[in-house]
Amino acid sequence: MAQLQIAYLPRKGTQERWRRLCQEIAELHPEQFAAVCQQAGITQVQVRLLQLLKSELLLVTVQMQEPQQTREALASSQSSFADFLREQMQGLLGWDVQEVLADPPADLLLTWESEGDDEWTETEKTIRHKSEPPGIAMEDDTGTT
Repeated sequence: MAQLQIAYLPRKGTQERWRRLCQEIAELHPEQFAAVCQQAGITQVQVRLLQLLKSELLLVTVQMQEPQQTREALASSQSSFADFLREQMQGLLGWDVQEVLADPPADLLLTWESEGDDEWTETEKTIRHKSEPPGIAMEDDTGTT
């Protein structure tokens, strides 16, 4: 299973267009949208518009089985609704989403992975759970538990 995440500062004046497009899909075309997604191997789509202090941030998350298969299915789809979606996305984003699915070269800037299931003491589990992000634990150097 693969996931495509797009974090995007919407161009000026497109926020309301995003809202209308999502509402139109949900209310008027849910069956067509589901059919296009299923044909392309897409299992989940989420579109969020986050309000920031001075702007908005659009977050699009797409779960798919195989990105190459999804790109090929969307590119070759004969569905008029798929064409409509492609045109809308390109118009709103200003670029073709299929270019991202083609796995373009990218510089990996940071990666982190847990070393596995470490054995935590009960105190460490409590401190870790209540005060720290996952994967980071504080040590209690006071000598108390």
